[in-house]
Amino acid sequence: MTVAALPGNVRLRAFQLGKETVFGTAVPATRRFGWTFAPTVDPHWTFPTSDTGTLDNALPPYRMAVDVTGTITGPLAFNDAPYLWAALAKGGVSPTGGGTAKTWAYAPASTSQDIFEIFTGEWGDDTTDQFQYADGVLDSLTLTYPQDLGPITVDGSAYRFASVAYPVARTGGLQVDPAPTWAYAADTSYYFNDAAGAIDTTQLVNSVHDVTLVVNNNLDVKRFQNGSNSRFQAAGYGRGARQFTVTYNFAKSTAALAEVAKWLNANPQERFASIRTDSVAAAQAGTNYSQHILFSGFWFTRTESTYGTANTGVQLVCQGWLDQTLTYPFSVSVVNTLTAL
Repeated sequence: MTVAALPGNVRLRAFQLGKETVFGTAVPATRRFGWTFAPTVDPHWTFPTSDTGTLDNALPPYRMAVDVTGTITGPLAFNDAPYLWAALAKGGVSPTGGGTAKTWAYAPASTSQDIFEIFTGEWGDDTTDQFQYADGVLDSLTLTYPQDLGPITVDGSAYRFASVAYPVARTGGLQVDPAPTWAYAADTSYYFNDAAGAIDTTQLVNSVHDVTLVVNNNLDVKRFQNGSNSRFQAAGYGRGARQFTVTYNFAKSTAALAEVAKWLNANPQERFASIRTDSVAAAQAGTNYSQHILFSGFWFTRTESTYGTANTGVQLVCQGWLDQTLTYPFSVSVVNTLTAL
């Protein structure tokens, strides 16, 4: 006799996205990602606090505004990167380039609010326990450049969606990219300069063990009382006080200790920095895959660290800000072969 496999296989989970054109209107997914997605849907069921003459809850709970969130983890491929930066930093960006190599450029505004790029998310396994999440954006993004020189990891990055539909079968026929071009820490270099005009010119060599970059949008979720059409779902988002933080683990090289000295200045000394990941793989002849991140900021915190079992190091935390000469809080340029979101 034959016996059917028990449903609910963790290996059959999948996370996929589709770009929306109208807020509030979900669309079929168009791309599946090689990430782990951990969703949370909280309708905030709440027992009333009231005098019921009982020691235990005697009134049924009521609902409140729903929070639909989820975190992603996994390695970063160059063709997936625009989905992160579009959902996090700035919508409406189209790639440039006449060949197979495409450049996606993001320089978010600071004195105004950029538009949001919104996505429908789909997640589920081989059962009917499948979700569709509408109007998704990234509230935070964490990129880790690991000590083992492997791919940059998307680590605990937080999506927020306005609503959820359940159960909804995920869009069929999608597969993860079978041949991704990974963005490696091994192909990453770091630059520090004293002036905006010199940004991205002076590399710090033989000094960086690992780096963690965090962008937190602190989104303001908008909710309106519009009757039964929208009920408990969010109606939109406002951009909050953005935080851009980069944590470096340095070896105690002469150059790295020179940066430590700048942290201990009597007056803050601005650093103009870049993180360049230049792949050895070509997007087209003469143009390789890449991701370049430029920003400015100040050293805030120093912590002693170790590398391996016997090497001392120093951890420095750079807090980004809006430099008036650069005119942007940070900028990102991704070169890949992705033609559209």
